[in-house]
Amino acid sequence: MSKDRLPEVLEKWEAVIGLEIHTELTTLNTKMFCGCPVAFGGEPNTRVCPVCLGLPGALPVPNARAIESTILAGLALECDISSWSQFHRKNYFYPDMPKDYQISQYDRPFCVGGHVDVEMDGAESVRIGITRIHLEEDTGKMVHVGGSEGRIAGATHSLVDFNRAGTALMELVSEPDIRTPEQARRFASQLRLVFLTLGVSDCNMEEGSMRVDANVSVRPHGQAEFGAKAEVKNMNSFKALHDALSYEIVRQADELEAGGTVAQETRHWDAGKKRTSSLRSKEFAHDYRYFPEPDMVPFTFDDDFIEGLRASLPELPDARRARYARAYALPGNDASVLSSDLGLGAYFEEAVEAAGGPEMGKAVANWVLGDFSAHLNAEALLPADSSVTPRKLARLVQLVGDGTISGKQAKAVFAEMVATGEKPRQIIERLGMQQVSDSGAIEAVVDRVLAANPEEVEGYRAGKTGLIGFFVGAVMREMGGQGNPAMVNEVLKARLGG
Repeated sequence: MSKDRLPEVLEKWEAVIGLEIHTELTTLNTKMFCGCPVAFGGEPNTRVCPVCLGLPGALPVPNARAIESTILAGLALECDISSWSQFHRKNYFYPDMPKDYQISQYDRPFCVGGHVDVEMDGAESVRIGITRIHLEEDTGKMVHVGGSEGRIAGATHSLVDFNRAGTALMELVSEPDIRTPEQARRFASQLRLVFLTLGVSDCNMEEGSMRVDANVSVRPHGQAEFGAKAEVKNMNSFKALHDALSYEIVRQADELEAGGTVAQETRHWDAGKKRTSSLRSKEFAHDYRYFPEPDMVPFTFDDDFIEGLRASLPELPDARRARYARAYALPGNDASVLSSDLGLGAYFEEAVEAAGGPEMGKAVANWVLGDFSAHLNAEALLPADSSVTPRKLARLVQLVGDGTISGKQAKAVFAEMVATGEKPRQIIERLGMQQVSDSGAIEAVVDRVLAANPEEVEGYRAGKTGLIGFFVGAVMREMGGQGNPAMVNEVLKARLGG
């Protein structure tokens, strides 16, 4: 079974996909209902207390910042904020939850409705609805070992680390509006950017602070009712999300075309084998036996509280992309790339300001998206960690703009800036790279080159205008590469008669 068959399958079958995005609110200092610290890693079972271990008599105290962060996310995604909400207990056997239940939300989540408009290449944007955003506590972490790999030779067993148990976990559930793996990938990626912009999470998928589950089914084109769905888990990257959905769509279509049925179940994505496998039968809401959390009162939010949070919203990614395109006259793709990386966008804006303002935006963007980004990728750096500061890059752009050095020379200067950390002017003086823009000096060299190449001059004037490159090269060689290319061209054409 290959995901390469996906286009063929989608011609006959329509995929119906809904995502569940689980995001740990990692900017908080403590867990959701207790004072234990939140951080990735650490010695197992050391960041626990009677509350997150569920010991008798320990009572939960809700984390106000976690609630505010969840509502802030809802406002950013145009959700309706519930004026009255409450927590519930969600019950079933949790080997990685010491209480054996999870404090979550059921029928009165903090945020309902909302949407995300997903841009697709060469097509209109797709609006993906949001069903709800609710808040709960995360589970612990299970480590499954066995045989020779385990501490008990010959026995299969599991280890559990409760350090993560109780961490504030925001869950966003989408409407089943997604139709392709690429739409799903872009939807999840855009949500990650929104959450990073809000500062509510580091969204590190490798460390599990952002995790994606998908509910996927297929149906013949034109059929109104949904097919049986499978929930796919264990997708810890956007590539894994895309690959898992591609596989699952093809698997379900093949099953139905062979006369079989699709089981409603939870499936595990194996990134190594590039396939899903059955994990357990799919639970329904009644399986969890929800009831209101008896140790916490409900929450009420007045308009002043909600509007106060709305006023604190930062500039969101879509607005930032539109501003970049408008204020700096950037092409759509350049604006999208710069607005989708918070660090790179901040670096770009600081460099533009240092270079002289918005009219320098396009020139600065070319350097930021070109040589500077290549430098970051080669050395695995964040923009803020580079020795090429925004002010240094801005000065380099100015030196090219005023004719002090050529674009070709600027690339050599940039390489020296990366290697030495020096300012561009220091490098230019040290290497003697000052571009010659004196018209008299350039005219003298041009005259010598033309006098030394009479046959080529005659050929140019006879119509072989491509020889201009020969003359430019000869002049630049005689000037040691320091002649102003634009002035060299201008003088040559004047001397050659056009």
